Amino acid sequence: MGWRFVLAALPLLALLGCGNNTNQRLPLACPRPGLLAEGADLTRYRPGAVRDLTTLEWDARLTGISGGCNPGRGNRSVDVTLTAGFSVERGVGAESRAVDLPWFVAVVDANDERILNRRSFTDRVVFGRNETRLSVQSEPITLSLPVGENRRATDYRVLVSFELTAEDLELNRRRGPR
Repeated sequence: MGWRFVLAALPLLALLGCGNNTNQRLPLACPRPGLLAEGADLTRYRPGAVRDLTTLEWDARLTGISGGCNPGRGNRSVDVTLTAGFSVERGVGAESRAVDLPWFVAVVDANDERILNRRSFTDRVVFGRNETRLSVQSEPITLSLPVGENRRATDYRVLVSFELTAEDLELNRRRGPR
């Protein structure tokens, strides 16, 4: 009988926490984040005509983004903080242990995909001796997005991609998603 009483009382105990507490903040909606599929890979070869495993300097992949949102100044904006994750493999053609990863964050209108803001970043990855693969995260970045009567946080999308040349983009399209 004791266990049945406890099980029956659990919903009542949960409701006790739902009082009218004006200091309690409601969860804040965030813009929908995403990785651009065609921009999630970046491969570098040594200069020259042959592009194979012997001339591969490094191969990088965006592995994901994480973060969250907080109310901005006077509740007229939403501050989005995000961190990008990278996986980098050093190739046999690499002459340096350091790799500079160029990437960007774009804020787009969720309805028409129009670019509203774009910021570029470069993260340096340094391989230790005998290291060929690393998983790293960028420093956190913060974006402040205006909200108000006519715009909500969900009216935005936040997209992350590597900075690609036309040649990089063609390579990614040729080999497809990995």
